[in-house]
Formats: sequence, C-alpha cells, structure tokens
Amino acid sequence: MAAPPVLNFSSTHFLECMPPTSREEILVNSTKIRYAAGTIPFQPGDPDRADILETGFARIYLSSSEGRQATIRYVHAGELMGGLLVMGAPFDGSVQIVVNSTVIHLDLRAVRRRVVADPALGKAVAGDLALRYSHAVRTIGLHAFGSVMQRVAFDLLERASRSQVSTGLLEAEVSQQEIADGIGSARQVVTRGLAELRSRGLVATTHRRVRILDPVGLEALALSNLV
Repeated sequence: MAAPPVLNFSSTHFLECMPPTSREEILVNSTKIRYAAGTIPFQPGDPDRADILETGFARIYLSSSEGRQATIRYVHAGELMGGLLVMGAPFDGSVQIVVNSTVIHLDLRAVRRRVVADPALGKAVAGDLALRYSHAVRTIGLHAFGSVMQRVAFDLLERASRSQVSTGLLEAEVSQQEIADGIGSARQVVTRGLAELRSRGLVATTHRRVRILDPVGLEALALSNLV
C-alpha cells in the first residue's frame, strides 16, 4: 500500500502541522491584529516579522522602482507569512490585505529559537516553504499552459489588487481588449472567458470595470489542475 503524501498541498494549515505543545510554544507573546481590506502591513524596509493569517485573504508581491507590481502568491487563512524571514533569508516584498483579515503576529525571535530546538516546528516551516515552491510552480504552469479563462482570472485578480491599494476597491478598470493584450489572446475569446466568470459568480462587470466578488474562488480557478 502506498504511503500517504507528506503534505496535502490543498489544505495544509501551518498550526495544524504541529502537536499542541509546539503550537503553544510559538504562540507565546503573540498578538492578534485586525486589518481592513487594502492595508499594506508589511513592505520593504520594515522590521522582519512572521504572522499567521487567521482569517481573510492576502497578497504577497514585489514592486519595481518604476512602481510596477508582480504577485508572488496569495495567502489563505491558516497559512504562515514570513517563512523566509523566520529562516533569516532576505525578503524585499510587500504584503497586501485583500479582504478584511485577522493576523496572528508571532514573536519572531522566539520562533527562530524554537525552529532550531523543536523538530515539529522545523518540519512545519519546511512544509510551508515547500508549499510556496509548489505555488510558484503552478503559477509558471498557469502562464505556460493555463486556459484563457484561468489566465483572465489571474490577470483580473492581480489588476484589481493593484488598484485596491490606491482606490480601496477590489475592482479593475480595464477593457476587454486590454485584458486580451495582457494575456496574449483575442478579445472575442476573453469575452467568453469573462462571461463564464460572471456565470460562476466570481466577478461582476460594467463598461471598462470588473468588480471581484470572490477573490479566493478566482485564485482557486486560476491555479486549478496545473502541474
């Protein structure tokens, strides 16, 4: 009989990977912080930190000197933010809260001490970093092999997230032709993809405006059935 997988990449939550004693140890001196949608709680130059997204949805992204942005990954409830920083690696990205969220802010120095002494915590951090790698692979797969609807879904979520930082609204002001140009497709094909996203209740559209109704569902669709 085949052994079960070490990680379930669809549902692994950081705290659930550890026994109760390990959870209690890393939650010592932790605090809960509530953030409104559109908040940027971490950006380059801020002190290192490690958090668990208790509820909500967030985006981790990089910014160029010209102001362009590239999404690294989206964060779901239960996932760790700051695994690289826990291990002492540099990270020059930012975190954006996409929907109203609650974050468990960990004592980073305590977590760094425990990750060396506690094999269960070390395994959980290693598992989190493996999940990040898996996400990166699927994102590459999306751009290489994803359907038009998947690429439209990812493009719209990223556009709306960038816009939210300045407008406070999870909306993309964009034409169908601009979407087509952005993903390298034809406008007529994008029109059909948008119609399907509307029928699934993921977005609502008006002239040159797409409102994101279900960001978690939109991201799940974009990255589904990829390598």
